[in-house]
Amino acid sequence: LLYDLITIAAINLLLLLALQAGRLVSAKISAWIILPLFVLLNSFAVMLNTADIFYFRFHFQRANADLLYVLNHPLKQLFHFNIFILIAFAAITAGILFIIWKLHKKFFTAFANGRHGSFIMAALLLYIGLTALFNNTITKFLVPTYPLVELSSKQLPVVQNSFHTFSYSVFRNGETVYPKNYFAEETVDSLYPVRKTLSINNNAAGKKNIVLFIMESVPYDFFDTAGTYKVAMPFFDSLLQKSIFYNNAFAYAHQSNKGITAILAGIPTIADIPVYHSAFVNMPLTHIGSALKKNNYNSFFCIGDEYDNFGFAKCMNWLGIDRYYSKEDMPNDKKIPDHSMGRQDEAVLNFMHKKINKVQQPFFAINYNISTHYPYDIPASFSAGLPANYTAPMKSMRYYDHSLQQFFSKVKNEPWFKETVFIFCSDHWLVPDDNHIEFNAITGYRIPIIIYEPAINEGRTDKRLVSQFDIMGTILSIAGYKDSIISYGNNLLDSSSKNEVVFSRANANLYHAIDSSYILGFNYRNDKAEFLYRYKTDTALKKNLLTDMNEQAAFKKLSLKIKTFLQKANMQYNNAAFK
Repeated sequence: LLYDLITIAAINLLLLLALQAGRLVSAKISAWIILPLFVLLNSFAVMLNTADIFYFRFHFQRANADLLYVLNHPLKQLFHFNIFILIAFAAITAGILFIIWKLHKKFFTAFANGRHGSFIMAALLLYIGLTALFNNTITKFLVPTYPLVELSSKQLPVVQNSFHTFSYSVFRNGETVYPKNYFAEETVDSLYPVRKTLSINNNAAGKKNIVLFIMESVPYDFFDTAGTYKVAMPFFDSLLQKSIFYNNAFAYAHQSNKGITAILAGIPTIADIPVYHSAFVNMPLTHIGSALKKNNYNSFFCIGDEYDNFGFAKCMNWLGIDRYYSKEDMPNDKKIPDHSMGRQDEAVLNFMHKKINKVQQPFFAINYNISTHYPYDIPASFSAGLPANYTAPMKSMRYYDHSLQQFFSKVKNEPWFKETVFIFCSDHWLVPDDNHIEFNAITGYRIPIIIYEPAINEGRTDKRLVSQFDIMGTILSIAGYKDSIISYGNNLLDSSSKNEVVFSRANANLYHAIDSSYILGFNYRNDKAEFLYRYKTDTALKKNLLTDMNEQAAFKKLSLKIKTFLQKANMQYNNAAFK
């Protein structure tokens, strides 16, 4: 409540000062220009908080500048919603505007007739006092930065105000990466080398085609035979019998624009906005498309969404991928009704099949499916035959499995099929049950990663700790790329490589370091560890071992790892003696 009061004061102190200044010129300026302006500003602030009722469930934090880059065509997306939802949204918006207008009119009348000078001074002193209380420094009065430092990162996304979070991140514009100097740069380089040369141990390296399926919002839960949300998937269940299944894999973050960067660039996003929209776009990194081109690979990206939604076209251009295909390039298959976001997976995979047949080998093809994305509106004819106890996300996964089954039944007879390696990796985890949003720092990041090579037809489970960062190195290794690369991961097909620790980003403040037994939560802003759990035995993450003297060895190990990870990423983003 106090923090909301600070945000309200920050907005309306400006209103009070503007009204006072306007009155010195003309009362009409205050009544007809300044007052409506601040009605709109306050309404926007309220609506941001209201919108987060919907938005929070996807990002698990309040809306920030990243919201500006999520959809490239927001108005088109708006009209995909049910008409009753649109009417309700319009009614709520009108109601908020009306209420705030009435309150402001009453305030303005009191302001115009009362002793407003003393009121302004009182408000100013209240704002300065409260801001100083929370920020502990006089330099942050006008633009409060990281708020409520006495709260943990887990509490912060719930209690902070959406308007402040959004406006501050826009003010920052995602350009600030907080400087971290835990160790000498030489120490960081030796502890966490990210420039490496891949181990090429495949006789067919450089001759194999590669198809990468980036699976939208697919959690490990759908593959967990011991879990509640295991989906019966004829295609995947069969595929696992002849593939390498990495059942201890973790996503880096909860957002697609961070997942795609982790998968295809092998680097973490530590800014609020996507790297490919930021000033850090020219940081040193390995551009996978350009690297593959050196080995004569042709590459393309295929998605059923509209052009450049989520900024993916910019991302592919940034990474040097040759061609980008989206909904606009695909014929409308009237037999397969569209998804709210574009073409359904079955239609897109049919299109990709035709494109693969035309591209010169060796090739690298990426499919980013959308049918498993909210709101999961798969074809009604398919949904009707699914088990009644399946949740909407589970049904969408079953449809995706069906689409892949159709695709593979067609391509298995193509001449390029046995010369191809197929890789499956989720972009992030998302709740498998819309009605019960339950997750923790382990379950909320576990994803499936699968590698299928028809020529080998090997079926086994790899229990090593792996992450999305390992995908890029694996692709370049298959392609026989011999130059050094920049990657925070390894090569999944190199049995000698092992991630001692993997990392994930819960939000702008909190990062995780995960090893084979423990998880450490570390606050990036105030450089404090917040929790340590032995997740292998404490699966619900109930017992915080941070102050347990018997667990200090694990704490020190993971603290060292996450600090070197964050400082290394900081050095890369800021080009500071990066090696």
